[in-house]
Amino acid sequence: MIGDFLFLDDDLCLFCKEEEKEKYFLCESCLNKLDFVDNEFEILGHRARVLYFYNPFMASLIGDYKFNRNTSLYKVFGQMVFSYIKEKSMDNFDYILTTPSSKSVLKNRGFDHVRLICDYFINKTNMEYLENFKKIKNTKAQHQLSREDRAKNLKNSFTFEGDLTGKNILIFDDIITSSNTVKEIIRTIENANPKKIEILALASSHRVKK
Repeated sequence: MIGDFLFLDDDLCLFCKEEEKEKYFLCESCLNKLDFVDNEFEILGHRARVLYFYNPFMASLIGDYKFNRNTSLYKVFGQMVFSYIKEKSMDNFDYILTTPSSKSVLKNRGFDHVRLICDYFINKTNMEYLENFKKIKNTKAQHQLSREDRAKNLKNSFTFEGDLTGKNILIFDDIITSSNTVKEIIRTIENANPKKIEILALASSHRVKK
């Protein structure tokens, strides 16, 4: 798989690379730093689920994956998400839609970090990738903008050509903060008449009560 580090001890944690891995390819020390919240809330009337709180450790994990190109961590996130999907019996979706990045981001980063996570487990489910959904606008990085500017930045960023009548769609993202990206995706695919839309994210910076 892209960029997997060579010569790593197979028994060592994929993040700290110091202790033996226990679960999700992480060691006990790293696992204890995770904050599993299993939150449920709504985005534009659709159910959203989040696995972990975006605490400093999760920020380090995701940052190492996305910006330091430690792509071996796709296994960590992929196993987390797959285990959650199986636990929650979320196998009744026809398609999974990974939040797309702009061409400039993909060129700079060298890989599609969200889709790579799903590559780990999609063949073990009944889901397929939703194709023909594209990002058509090169937007600024969301974390650099104010809350108000984030919504403007994403307006009319996506396009989808197809008919989703009777289909169940699972939108997957790594982090939900303002949820503006997900909202714009929902508005785009709602025009294709899907039966059900749900959202799943690895982490969120907000603690939302069920």
